Amino acid sequence: MKLQVALDGPIEHSLAILQVIRPYIDIAEIGTPLIYREGIGAALRVRQAFPDLTLLADLKIMDAGEEEASTTFSAGCDIVTVLGLAADVTVRGVLAAAQDFSRQVMVDMIQVPDLVARSRELLEMGCHLLCVHTAYDLQSSGRTPLDDLRCLRRTLPDAPLAVAGGIGPDTIDEVVTLAPKIVVVGAAITNASDPARVAQAIRRRINANDTIS
Repeated sequence: MKLQVALDGPIEHSLAILQVIRPYIDIAEIGTPLIYREGIGAALRVRQAFPDLTLLADLKIMDAGEEEASTTFSAGCDIVTVLGLAADVTVRGVLAAAQDFSRQVMVDMIQVPDLVARSRELLEMGCHLLCVHTAYDLQSSGRTPLDDLRCLRRTLPDAPLAVAGGIGPDTIDEVVTLAPKIVVVGAAITNASDPARVAQAIRRRINANDTIS
């Protein structure tokens, strides 16, 4: 089980956080707000500073799949996100770019109405990871991604799943029992007064579950 940190703040702040949490994470996500603010150059900055760290660009691609994914992979990213709501032809374009660059595609399942049916279609297309994701704007109402994660784990037990949306120290134990391949944590780490301490605590819970499993 891998720990992915979502970096949404300014690039200098994000780089400073990465310096202290690097021992505890597996994947650095160049978050959508960061990309909107500073462009794909943010990925270049992170790649230069951390040449061995797996990078994910959270583009949430909805159109021009092959072109946008190729741009991202050319900037040094290992994984790119496409929306599960995107047309099949768009998803296939992202997959074609991933094949050309020997990289991976994560599908963000945010707001997908029929989670199981669409997940089956995406896996048949060859997508590498499916991410159940509760939107940021919905988290304040108490919504979490746990029900969606349980649903997919039950119906597609071998699916390579990631989970995102408000995860932190208070929810990590329940998340890891559902065995996602990737756990995505954002503000719980990046907005903490001591990001390294929080990242280390979450890493320990992930490692403890892996040992039990």
